[in-house]
Amino acid sequence: MGHPVFVTEIRPETNEVVIGGANDVFTDTLVCNKLNWMAIDGLHGEPMEVSAKIRYSHKGAPCVIEEIGEDLVQCHFSEPVRAVTPGQAVVFYDGDYVVGGGTIIR
Repeated sequence: MGHPVFVTEIRPETNEVVIGGANDVFTDTLVCNKLNWMAIDGLHGEPMEVSAKIRYSHKGAPCVIEEIGEDLVQCHFSEPVRAVTPGQAVVFYDGDYVVGGGTIIR
């Protein structure tokens, strides 16, 4: 290909692996499920500003989380983040407190 490429999507239903360039691995939104609330007992329909870590080594990024369905939360980052990966955990923080988290599905 003559330049670096990255896996941007895996489609198991069609056995396809989608590749793209370096800019294609950035997104400003993720959706997660299998929610586990810690410092709060849920969002109750109210959006919340938090910091989200999308992997262990990620420093965290400011975002707004909101419920979009039963056991579903959408996270809107202030700026695009790199390599949001389905199947990985996302953890939401309010300062030093763990608000909760879930499993990234898209």
